Amino acid sequence: MKIILVSGHKKNWGAGASTVYLHLDQELQSLSHQSLLFNAEDYLNSSIPNSLKKFLPSFYVKNKILTRAQEADIVEVAGGIGWQLFRALRLIKSQKRPLLVVRLHGLEFKDEQARMMQTIARLMKVPIKYRLMSRHWINWEEFKTIEFADVVICHTSREADAIIMAGLKHESQVVVFPLGVDSDFISERVHKVNAKNLLWWGSWIERKGIHTLPRAFELVKREIPELHLTIGGTGESSEGILSNFSPQLRHSITVLPFVSKAEQQAVFAQHDLFIFPSLSEGFGLALLEAMATGMPCITTLTGMYDWLEHDQNCYIIPMNAPTALAKAIKCLSNNVELRKLLGYRAMETAKNLTWQDFGLRTVEVYKDYLSQLSATS
Repeated sequence: MKIILVSGHKKNWGAGASTVYLHLDQELQSLSHQSLLFNAEDYLNSSIPNSLKKFLPSFYVKNKILTRAQEADIVEVAGGIGWQLFRALRLIKSQKRPLLVVRLHGLEFKDEQARMMQTIARLMKVPIKYRLMSRHWINWEEFKTIEFADVVICHTSREADAIIMAGLKHESQVVVFPLGVDSDFISERVHKVNAKNLLWWGSWIERKGIHTLPRAFELVKREIPELHLTIGGTGESSEGILSNFSPQLRHSITVLPFVSKAEQQAVFAQHDLFIFPSLSEGFGLALLEAMATGMPCITTLTGMYDWLEHDQNCYIIPMNAPTALAKAIKCLSNNVELRKLLGYRAMETAKNLTWQDFGLRTVEVYKDYLSQLSATS
């Protein structure tokens, strides 16, 4: 099959949504398909002002890719950047058009709910320009891309349920299957009697639960003063992140803004507990990677929640609940047997979620819906 993939991000093996497409492109080619991946830098004009970049990707995707897309069997895009391309392909009068696939790495309106929750709680301020313009446009583009697609691929039932309940797609046009993890991450670990090294990993943005972490760390440090927190993979300066914590806590915090994939595995191996208090996730690759290393994880019920079980392969806490997070850290820090159990079962869960299976499942979906399209045509 000739397959065109369009990512919404610049090429980056260390970033979640970008990593998905890099792995997918790799797996498709290993299965002898002709896969062509467009990253954001391949279709966006570098001279576009940042203020306009949220409004123009779908226009540039169509102009850059339309001609090649007409020759493909499959055209898959990420999120809401494909509606103009999909509409143009549907309007072309020919005997054959490609199967149109949209892959969701989360839903914009779900992320929007998380941002509004933080705004209502007075934890953040959303700029008036975003509220009046960007927010509605981004949501509209995503809904329009879903409308024009033949099939929607989600990575959790959270997105699938939202799409079906909103009437955006019939359930027969929505499929759900998980992302994968690099086999290099799968590893046994020795659990210390007391867990002292905490790890938080991801972009430093509101929907990741950044307002929960400082208060939780302050609470638990009162009872376990020797705890140390590492905040990694943020892409933000140490000074900016540490400013969210009281001066008395900053000596107990290490910030690692940029970490390579190889370094990430080493960092995960050096820590005892993984903290993931997100408010909205499309899947949460960092959580899966932590589970693969056998590290016990404290998480909210978002992202990959179809594969999470409290007190079985993780420890689940409510969202926006720093006291609950502090109690969970204290509980697991002092209970090595529970950490061993959660860590082992987390690793076993991760073993069943591979990039190879992810690629194979994607191809199955392509073939199934392509045959349906051919029959309809």
